[in-house]
Amino acid sequence: MATGNYVMDKGYNVAAAITKFRGVKFSAEETVTPVTAATDQIAGVTQVSVSAGEITKGKGASVRVMGATEWECSAAIAVGALVAMATDGRCKTAAAGERVVGMCVEPTANANERARVQLVIPGFLHP
Repeated sequence: MATGNYVMDKGYNVAAAITKFRGVKFSAEETVTPVTAATDQIAGVTQVSVSAGEITKGKGASVRVMGATEWECSAAIAVGALVAMATDGRCKTAAAGERVVGMCVEPTANANERARVQLVIPGFLHP
């Protein structure tokens, strides 16, 4: 089972409902929103879910920006694999030309499981 090992989590306001253990991007200063494209520049991985109703009550999100995080995957990921982000904010094995945002340190066998990923944000392009 994947576990996190944070170096730094940062609290942000939330612009739209977000799902725990998925990538988020900036939508405004100090505000994050769900990732909608694999090319989005990731702000980090949210550590909590926030519903639309909770946003109206002022709930924010804790976002992992440094360290190792649990991250829901879109397919199996091997240990040591370079990790990129899918269009829905889940992680996946990086392919050539994609932005690498981490390395898998605890693998998954199936989609929708949580991998442990050592974050490298803002990342670099996979050769």
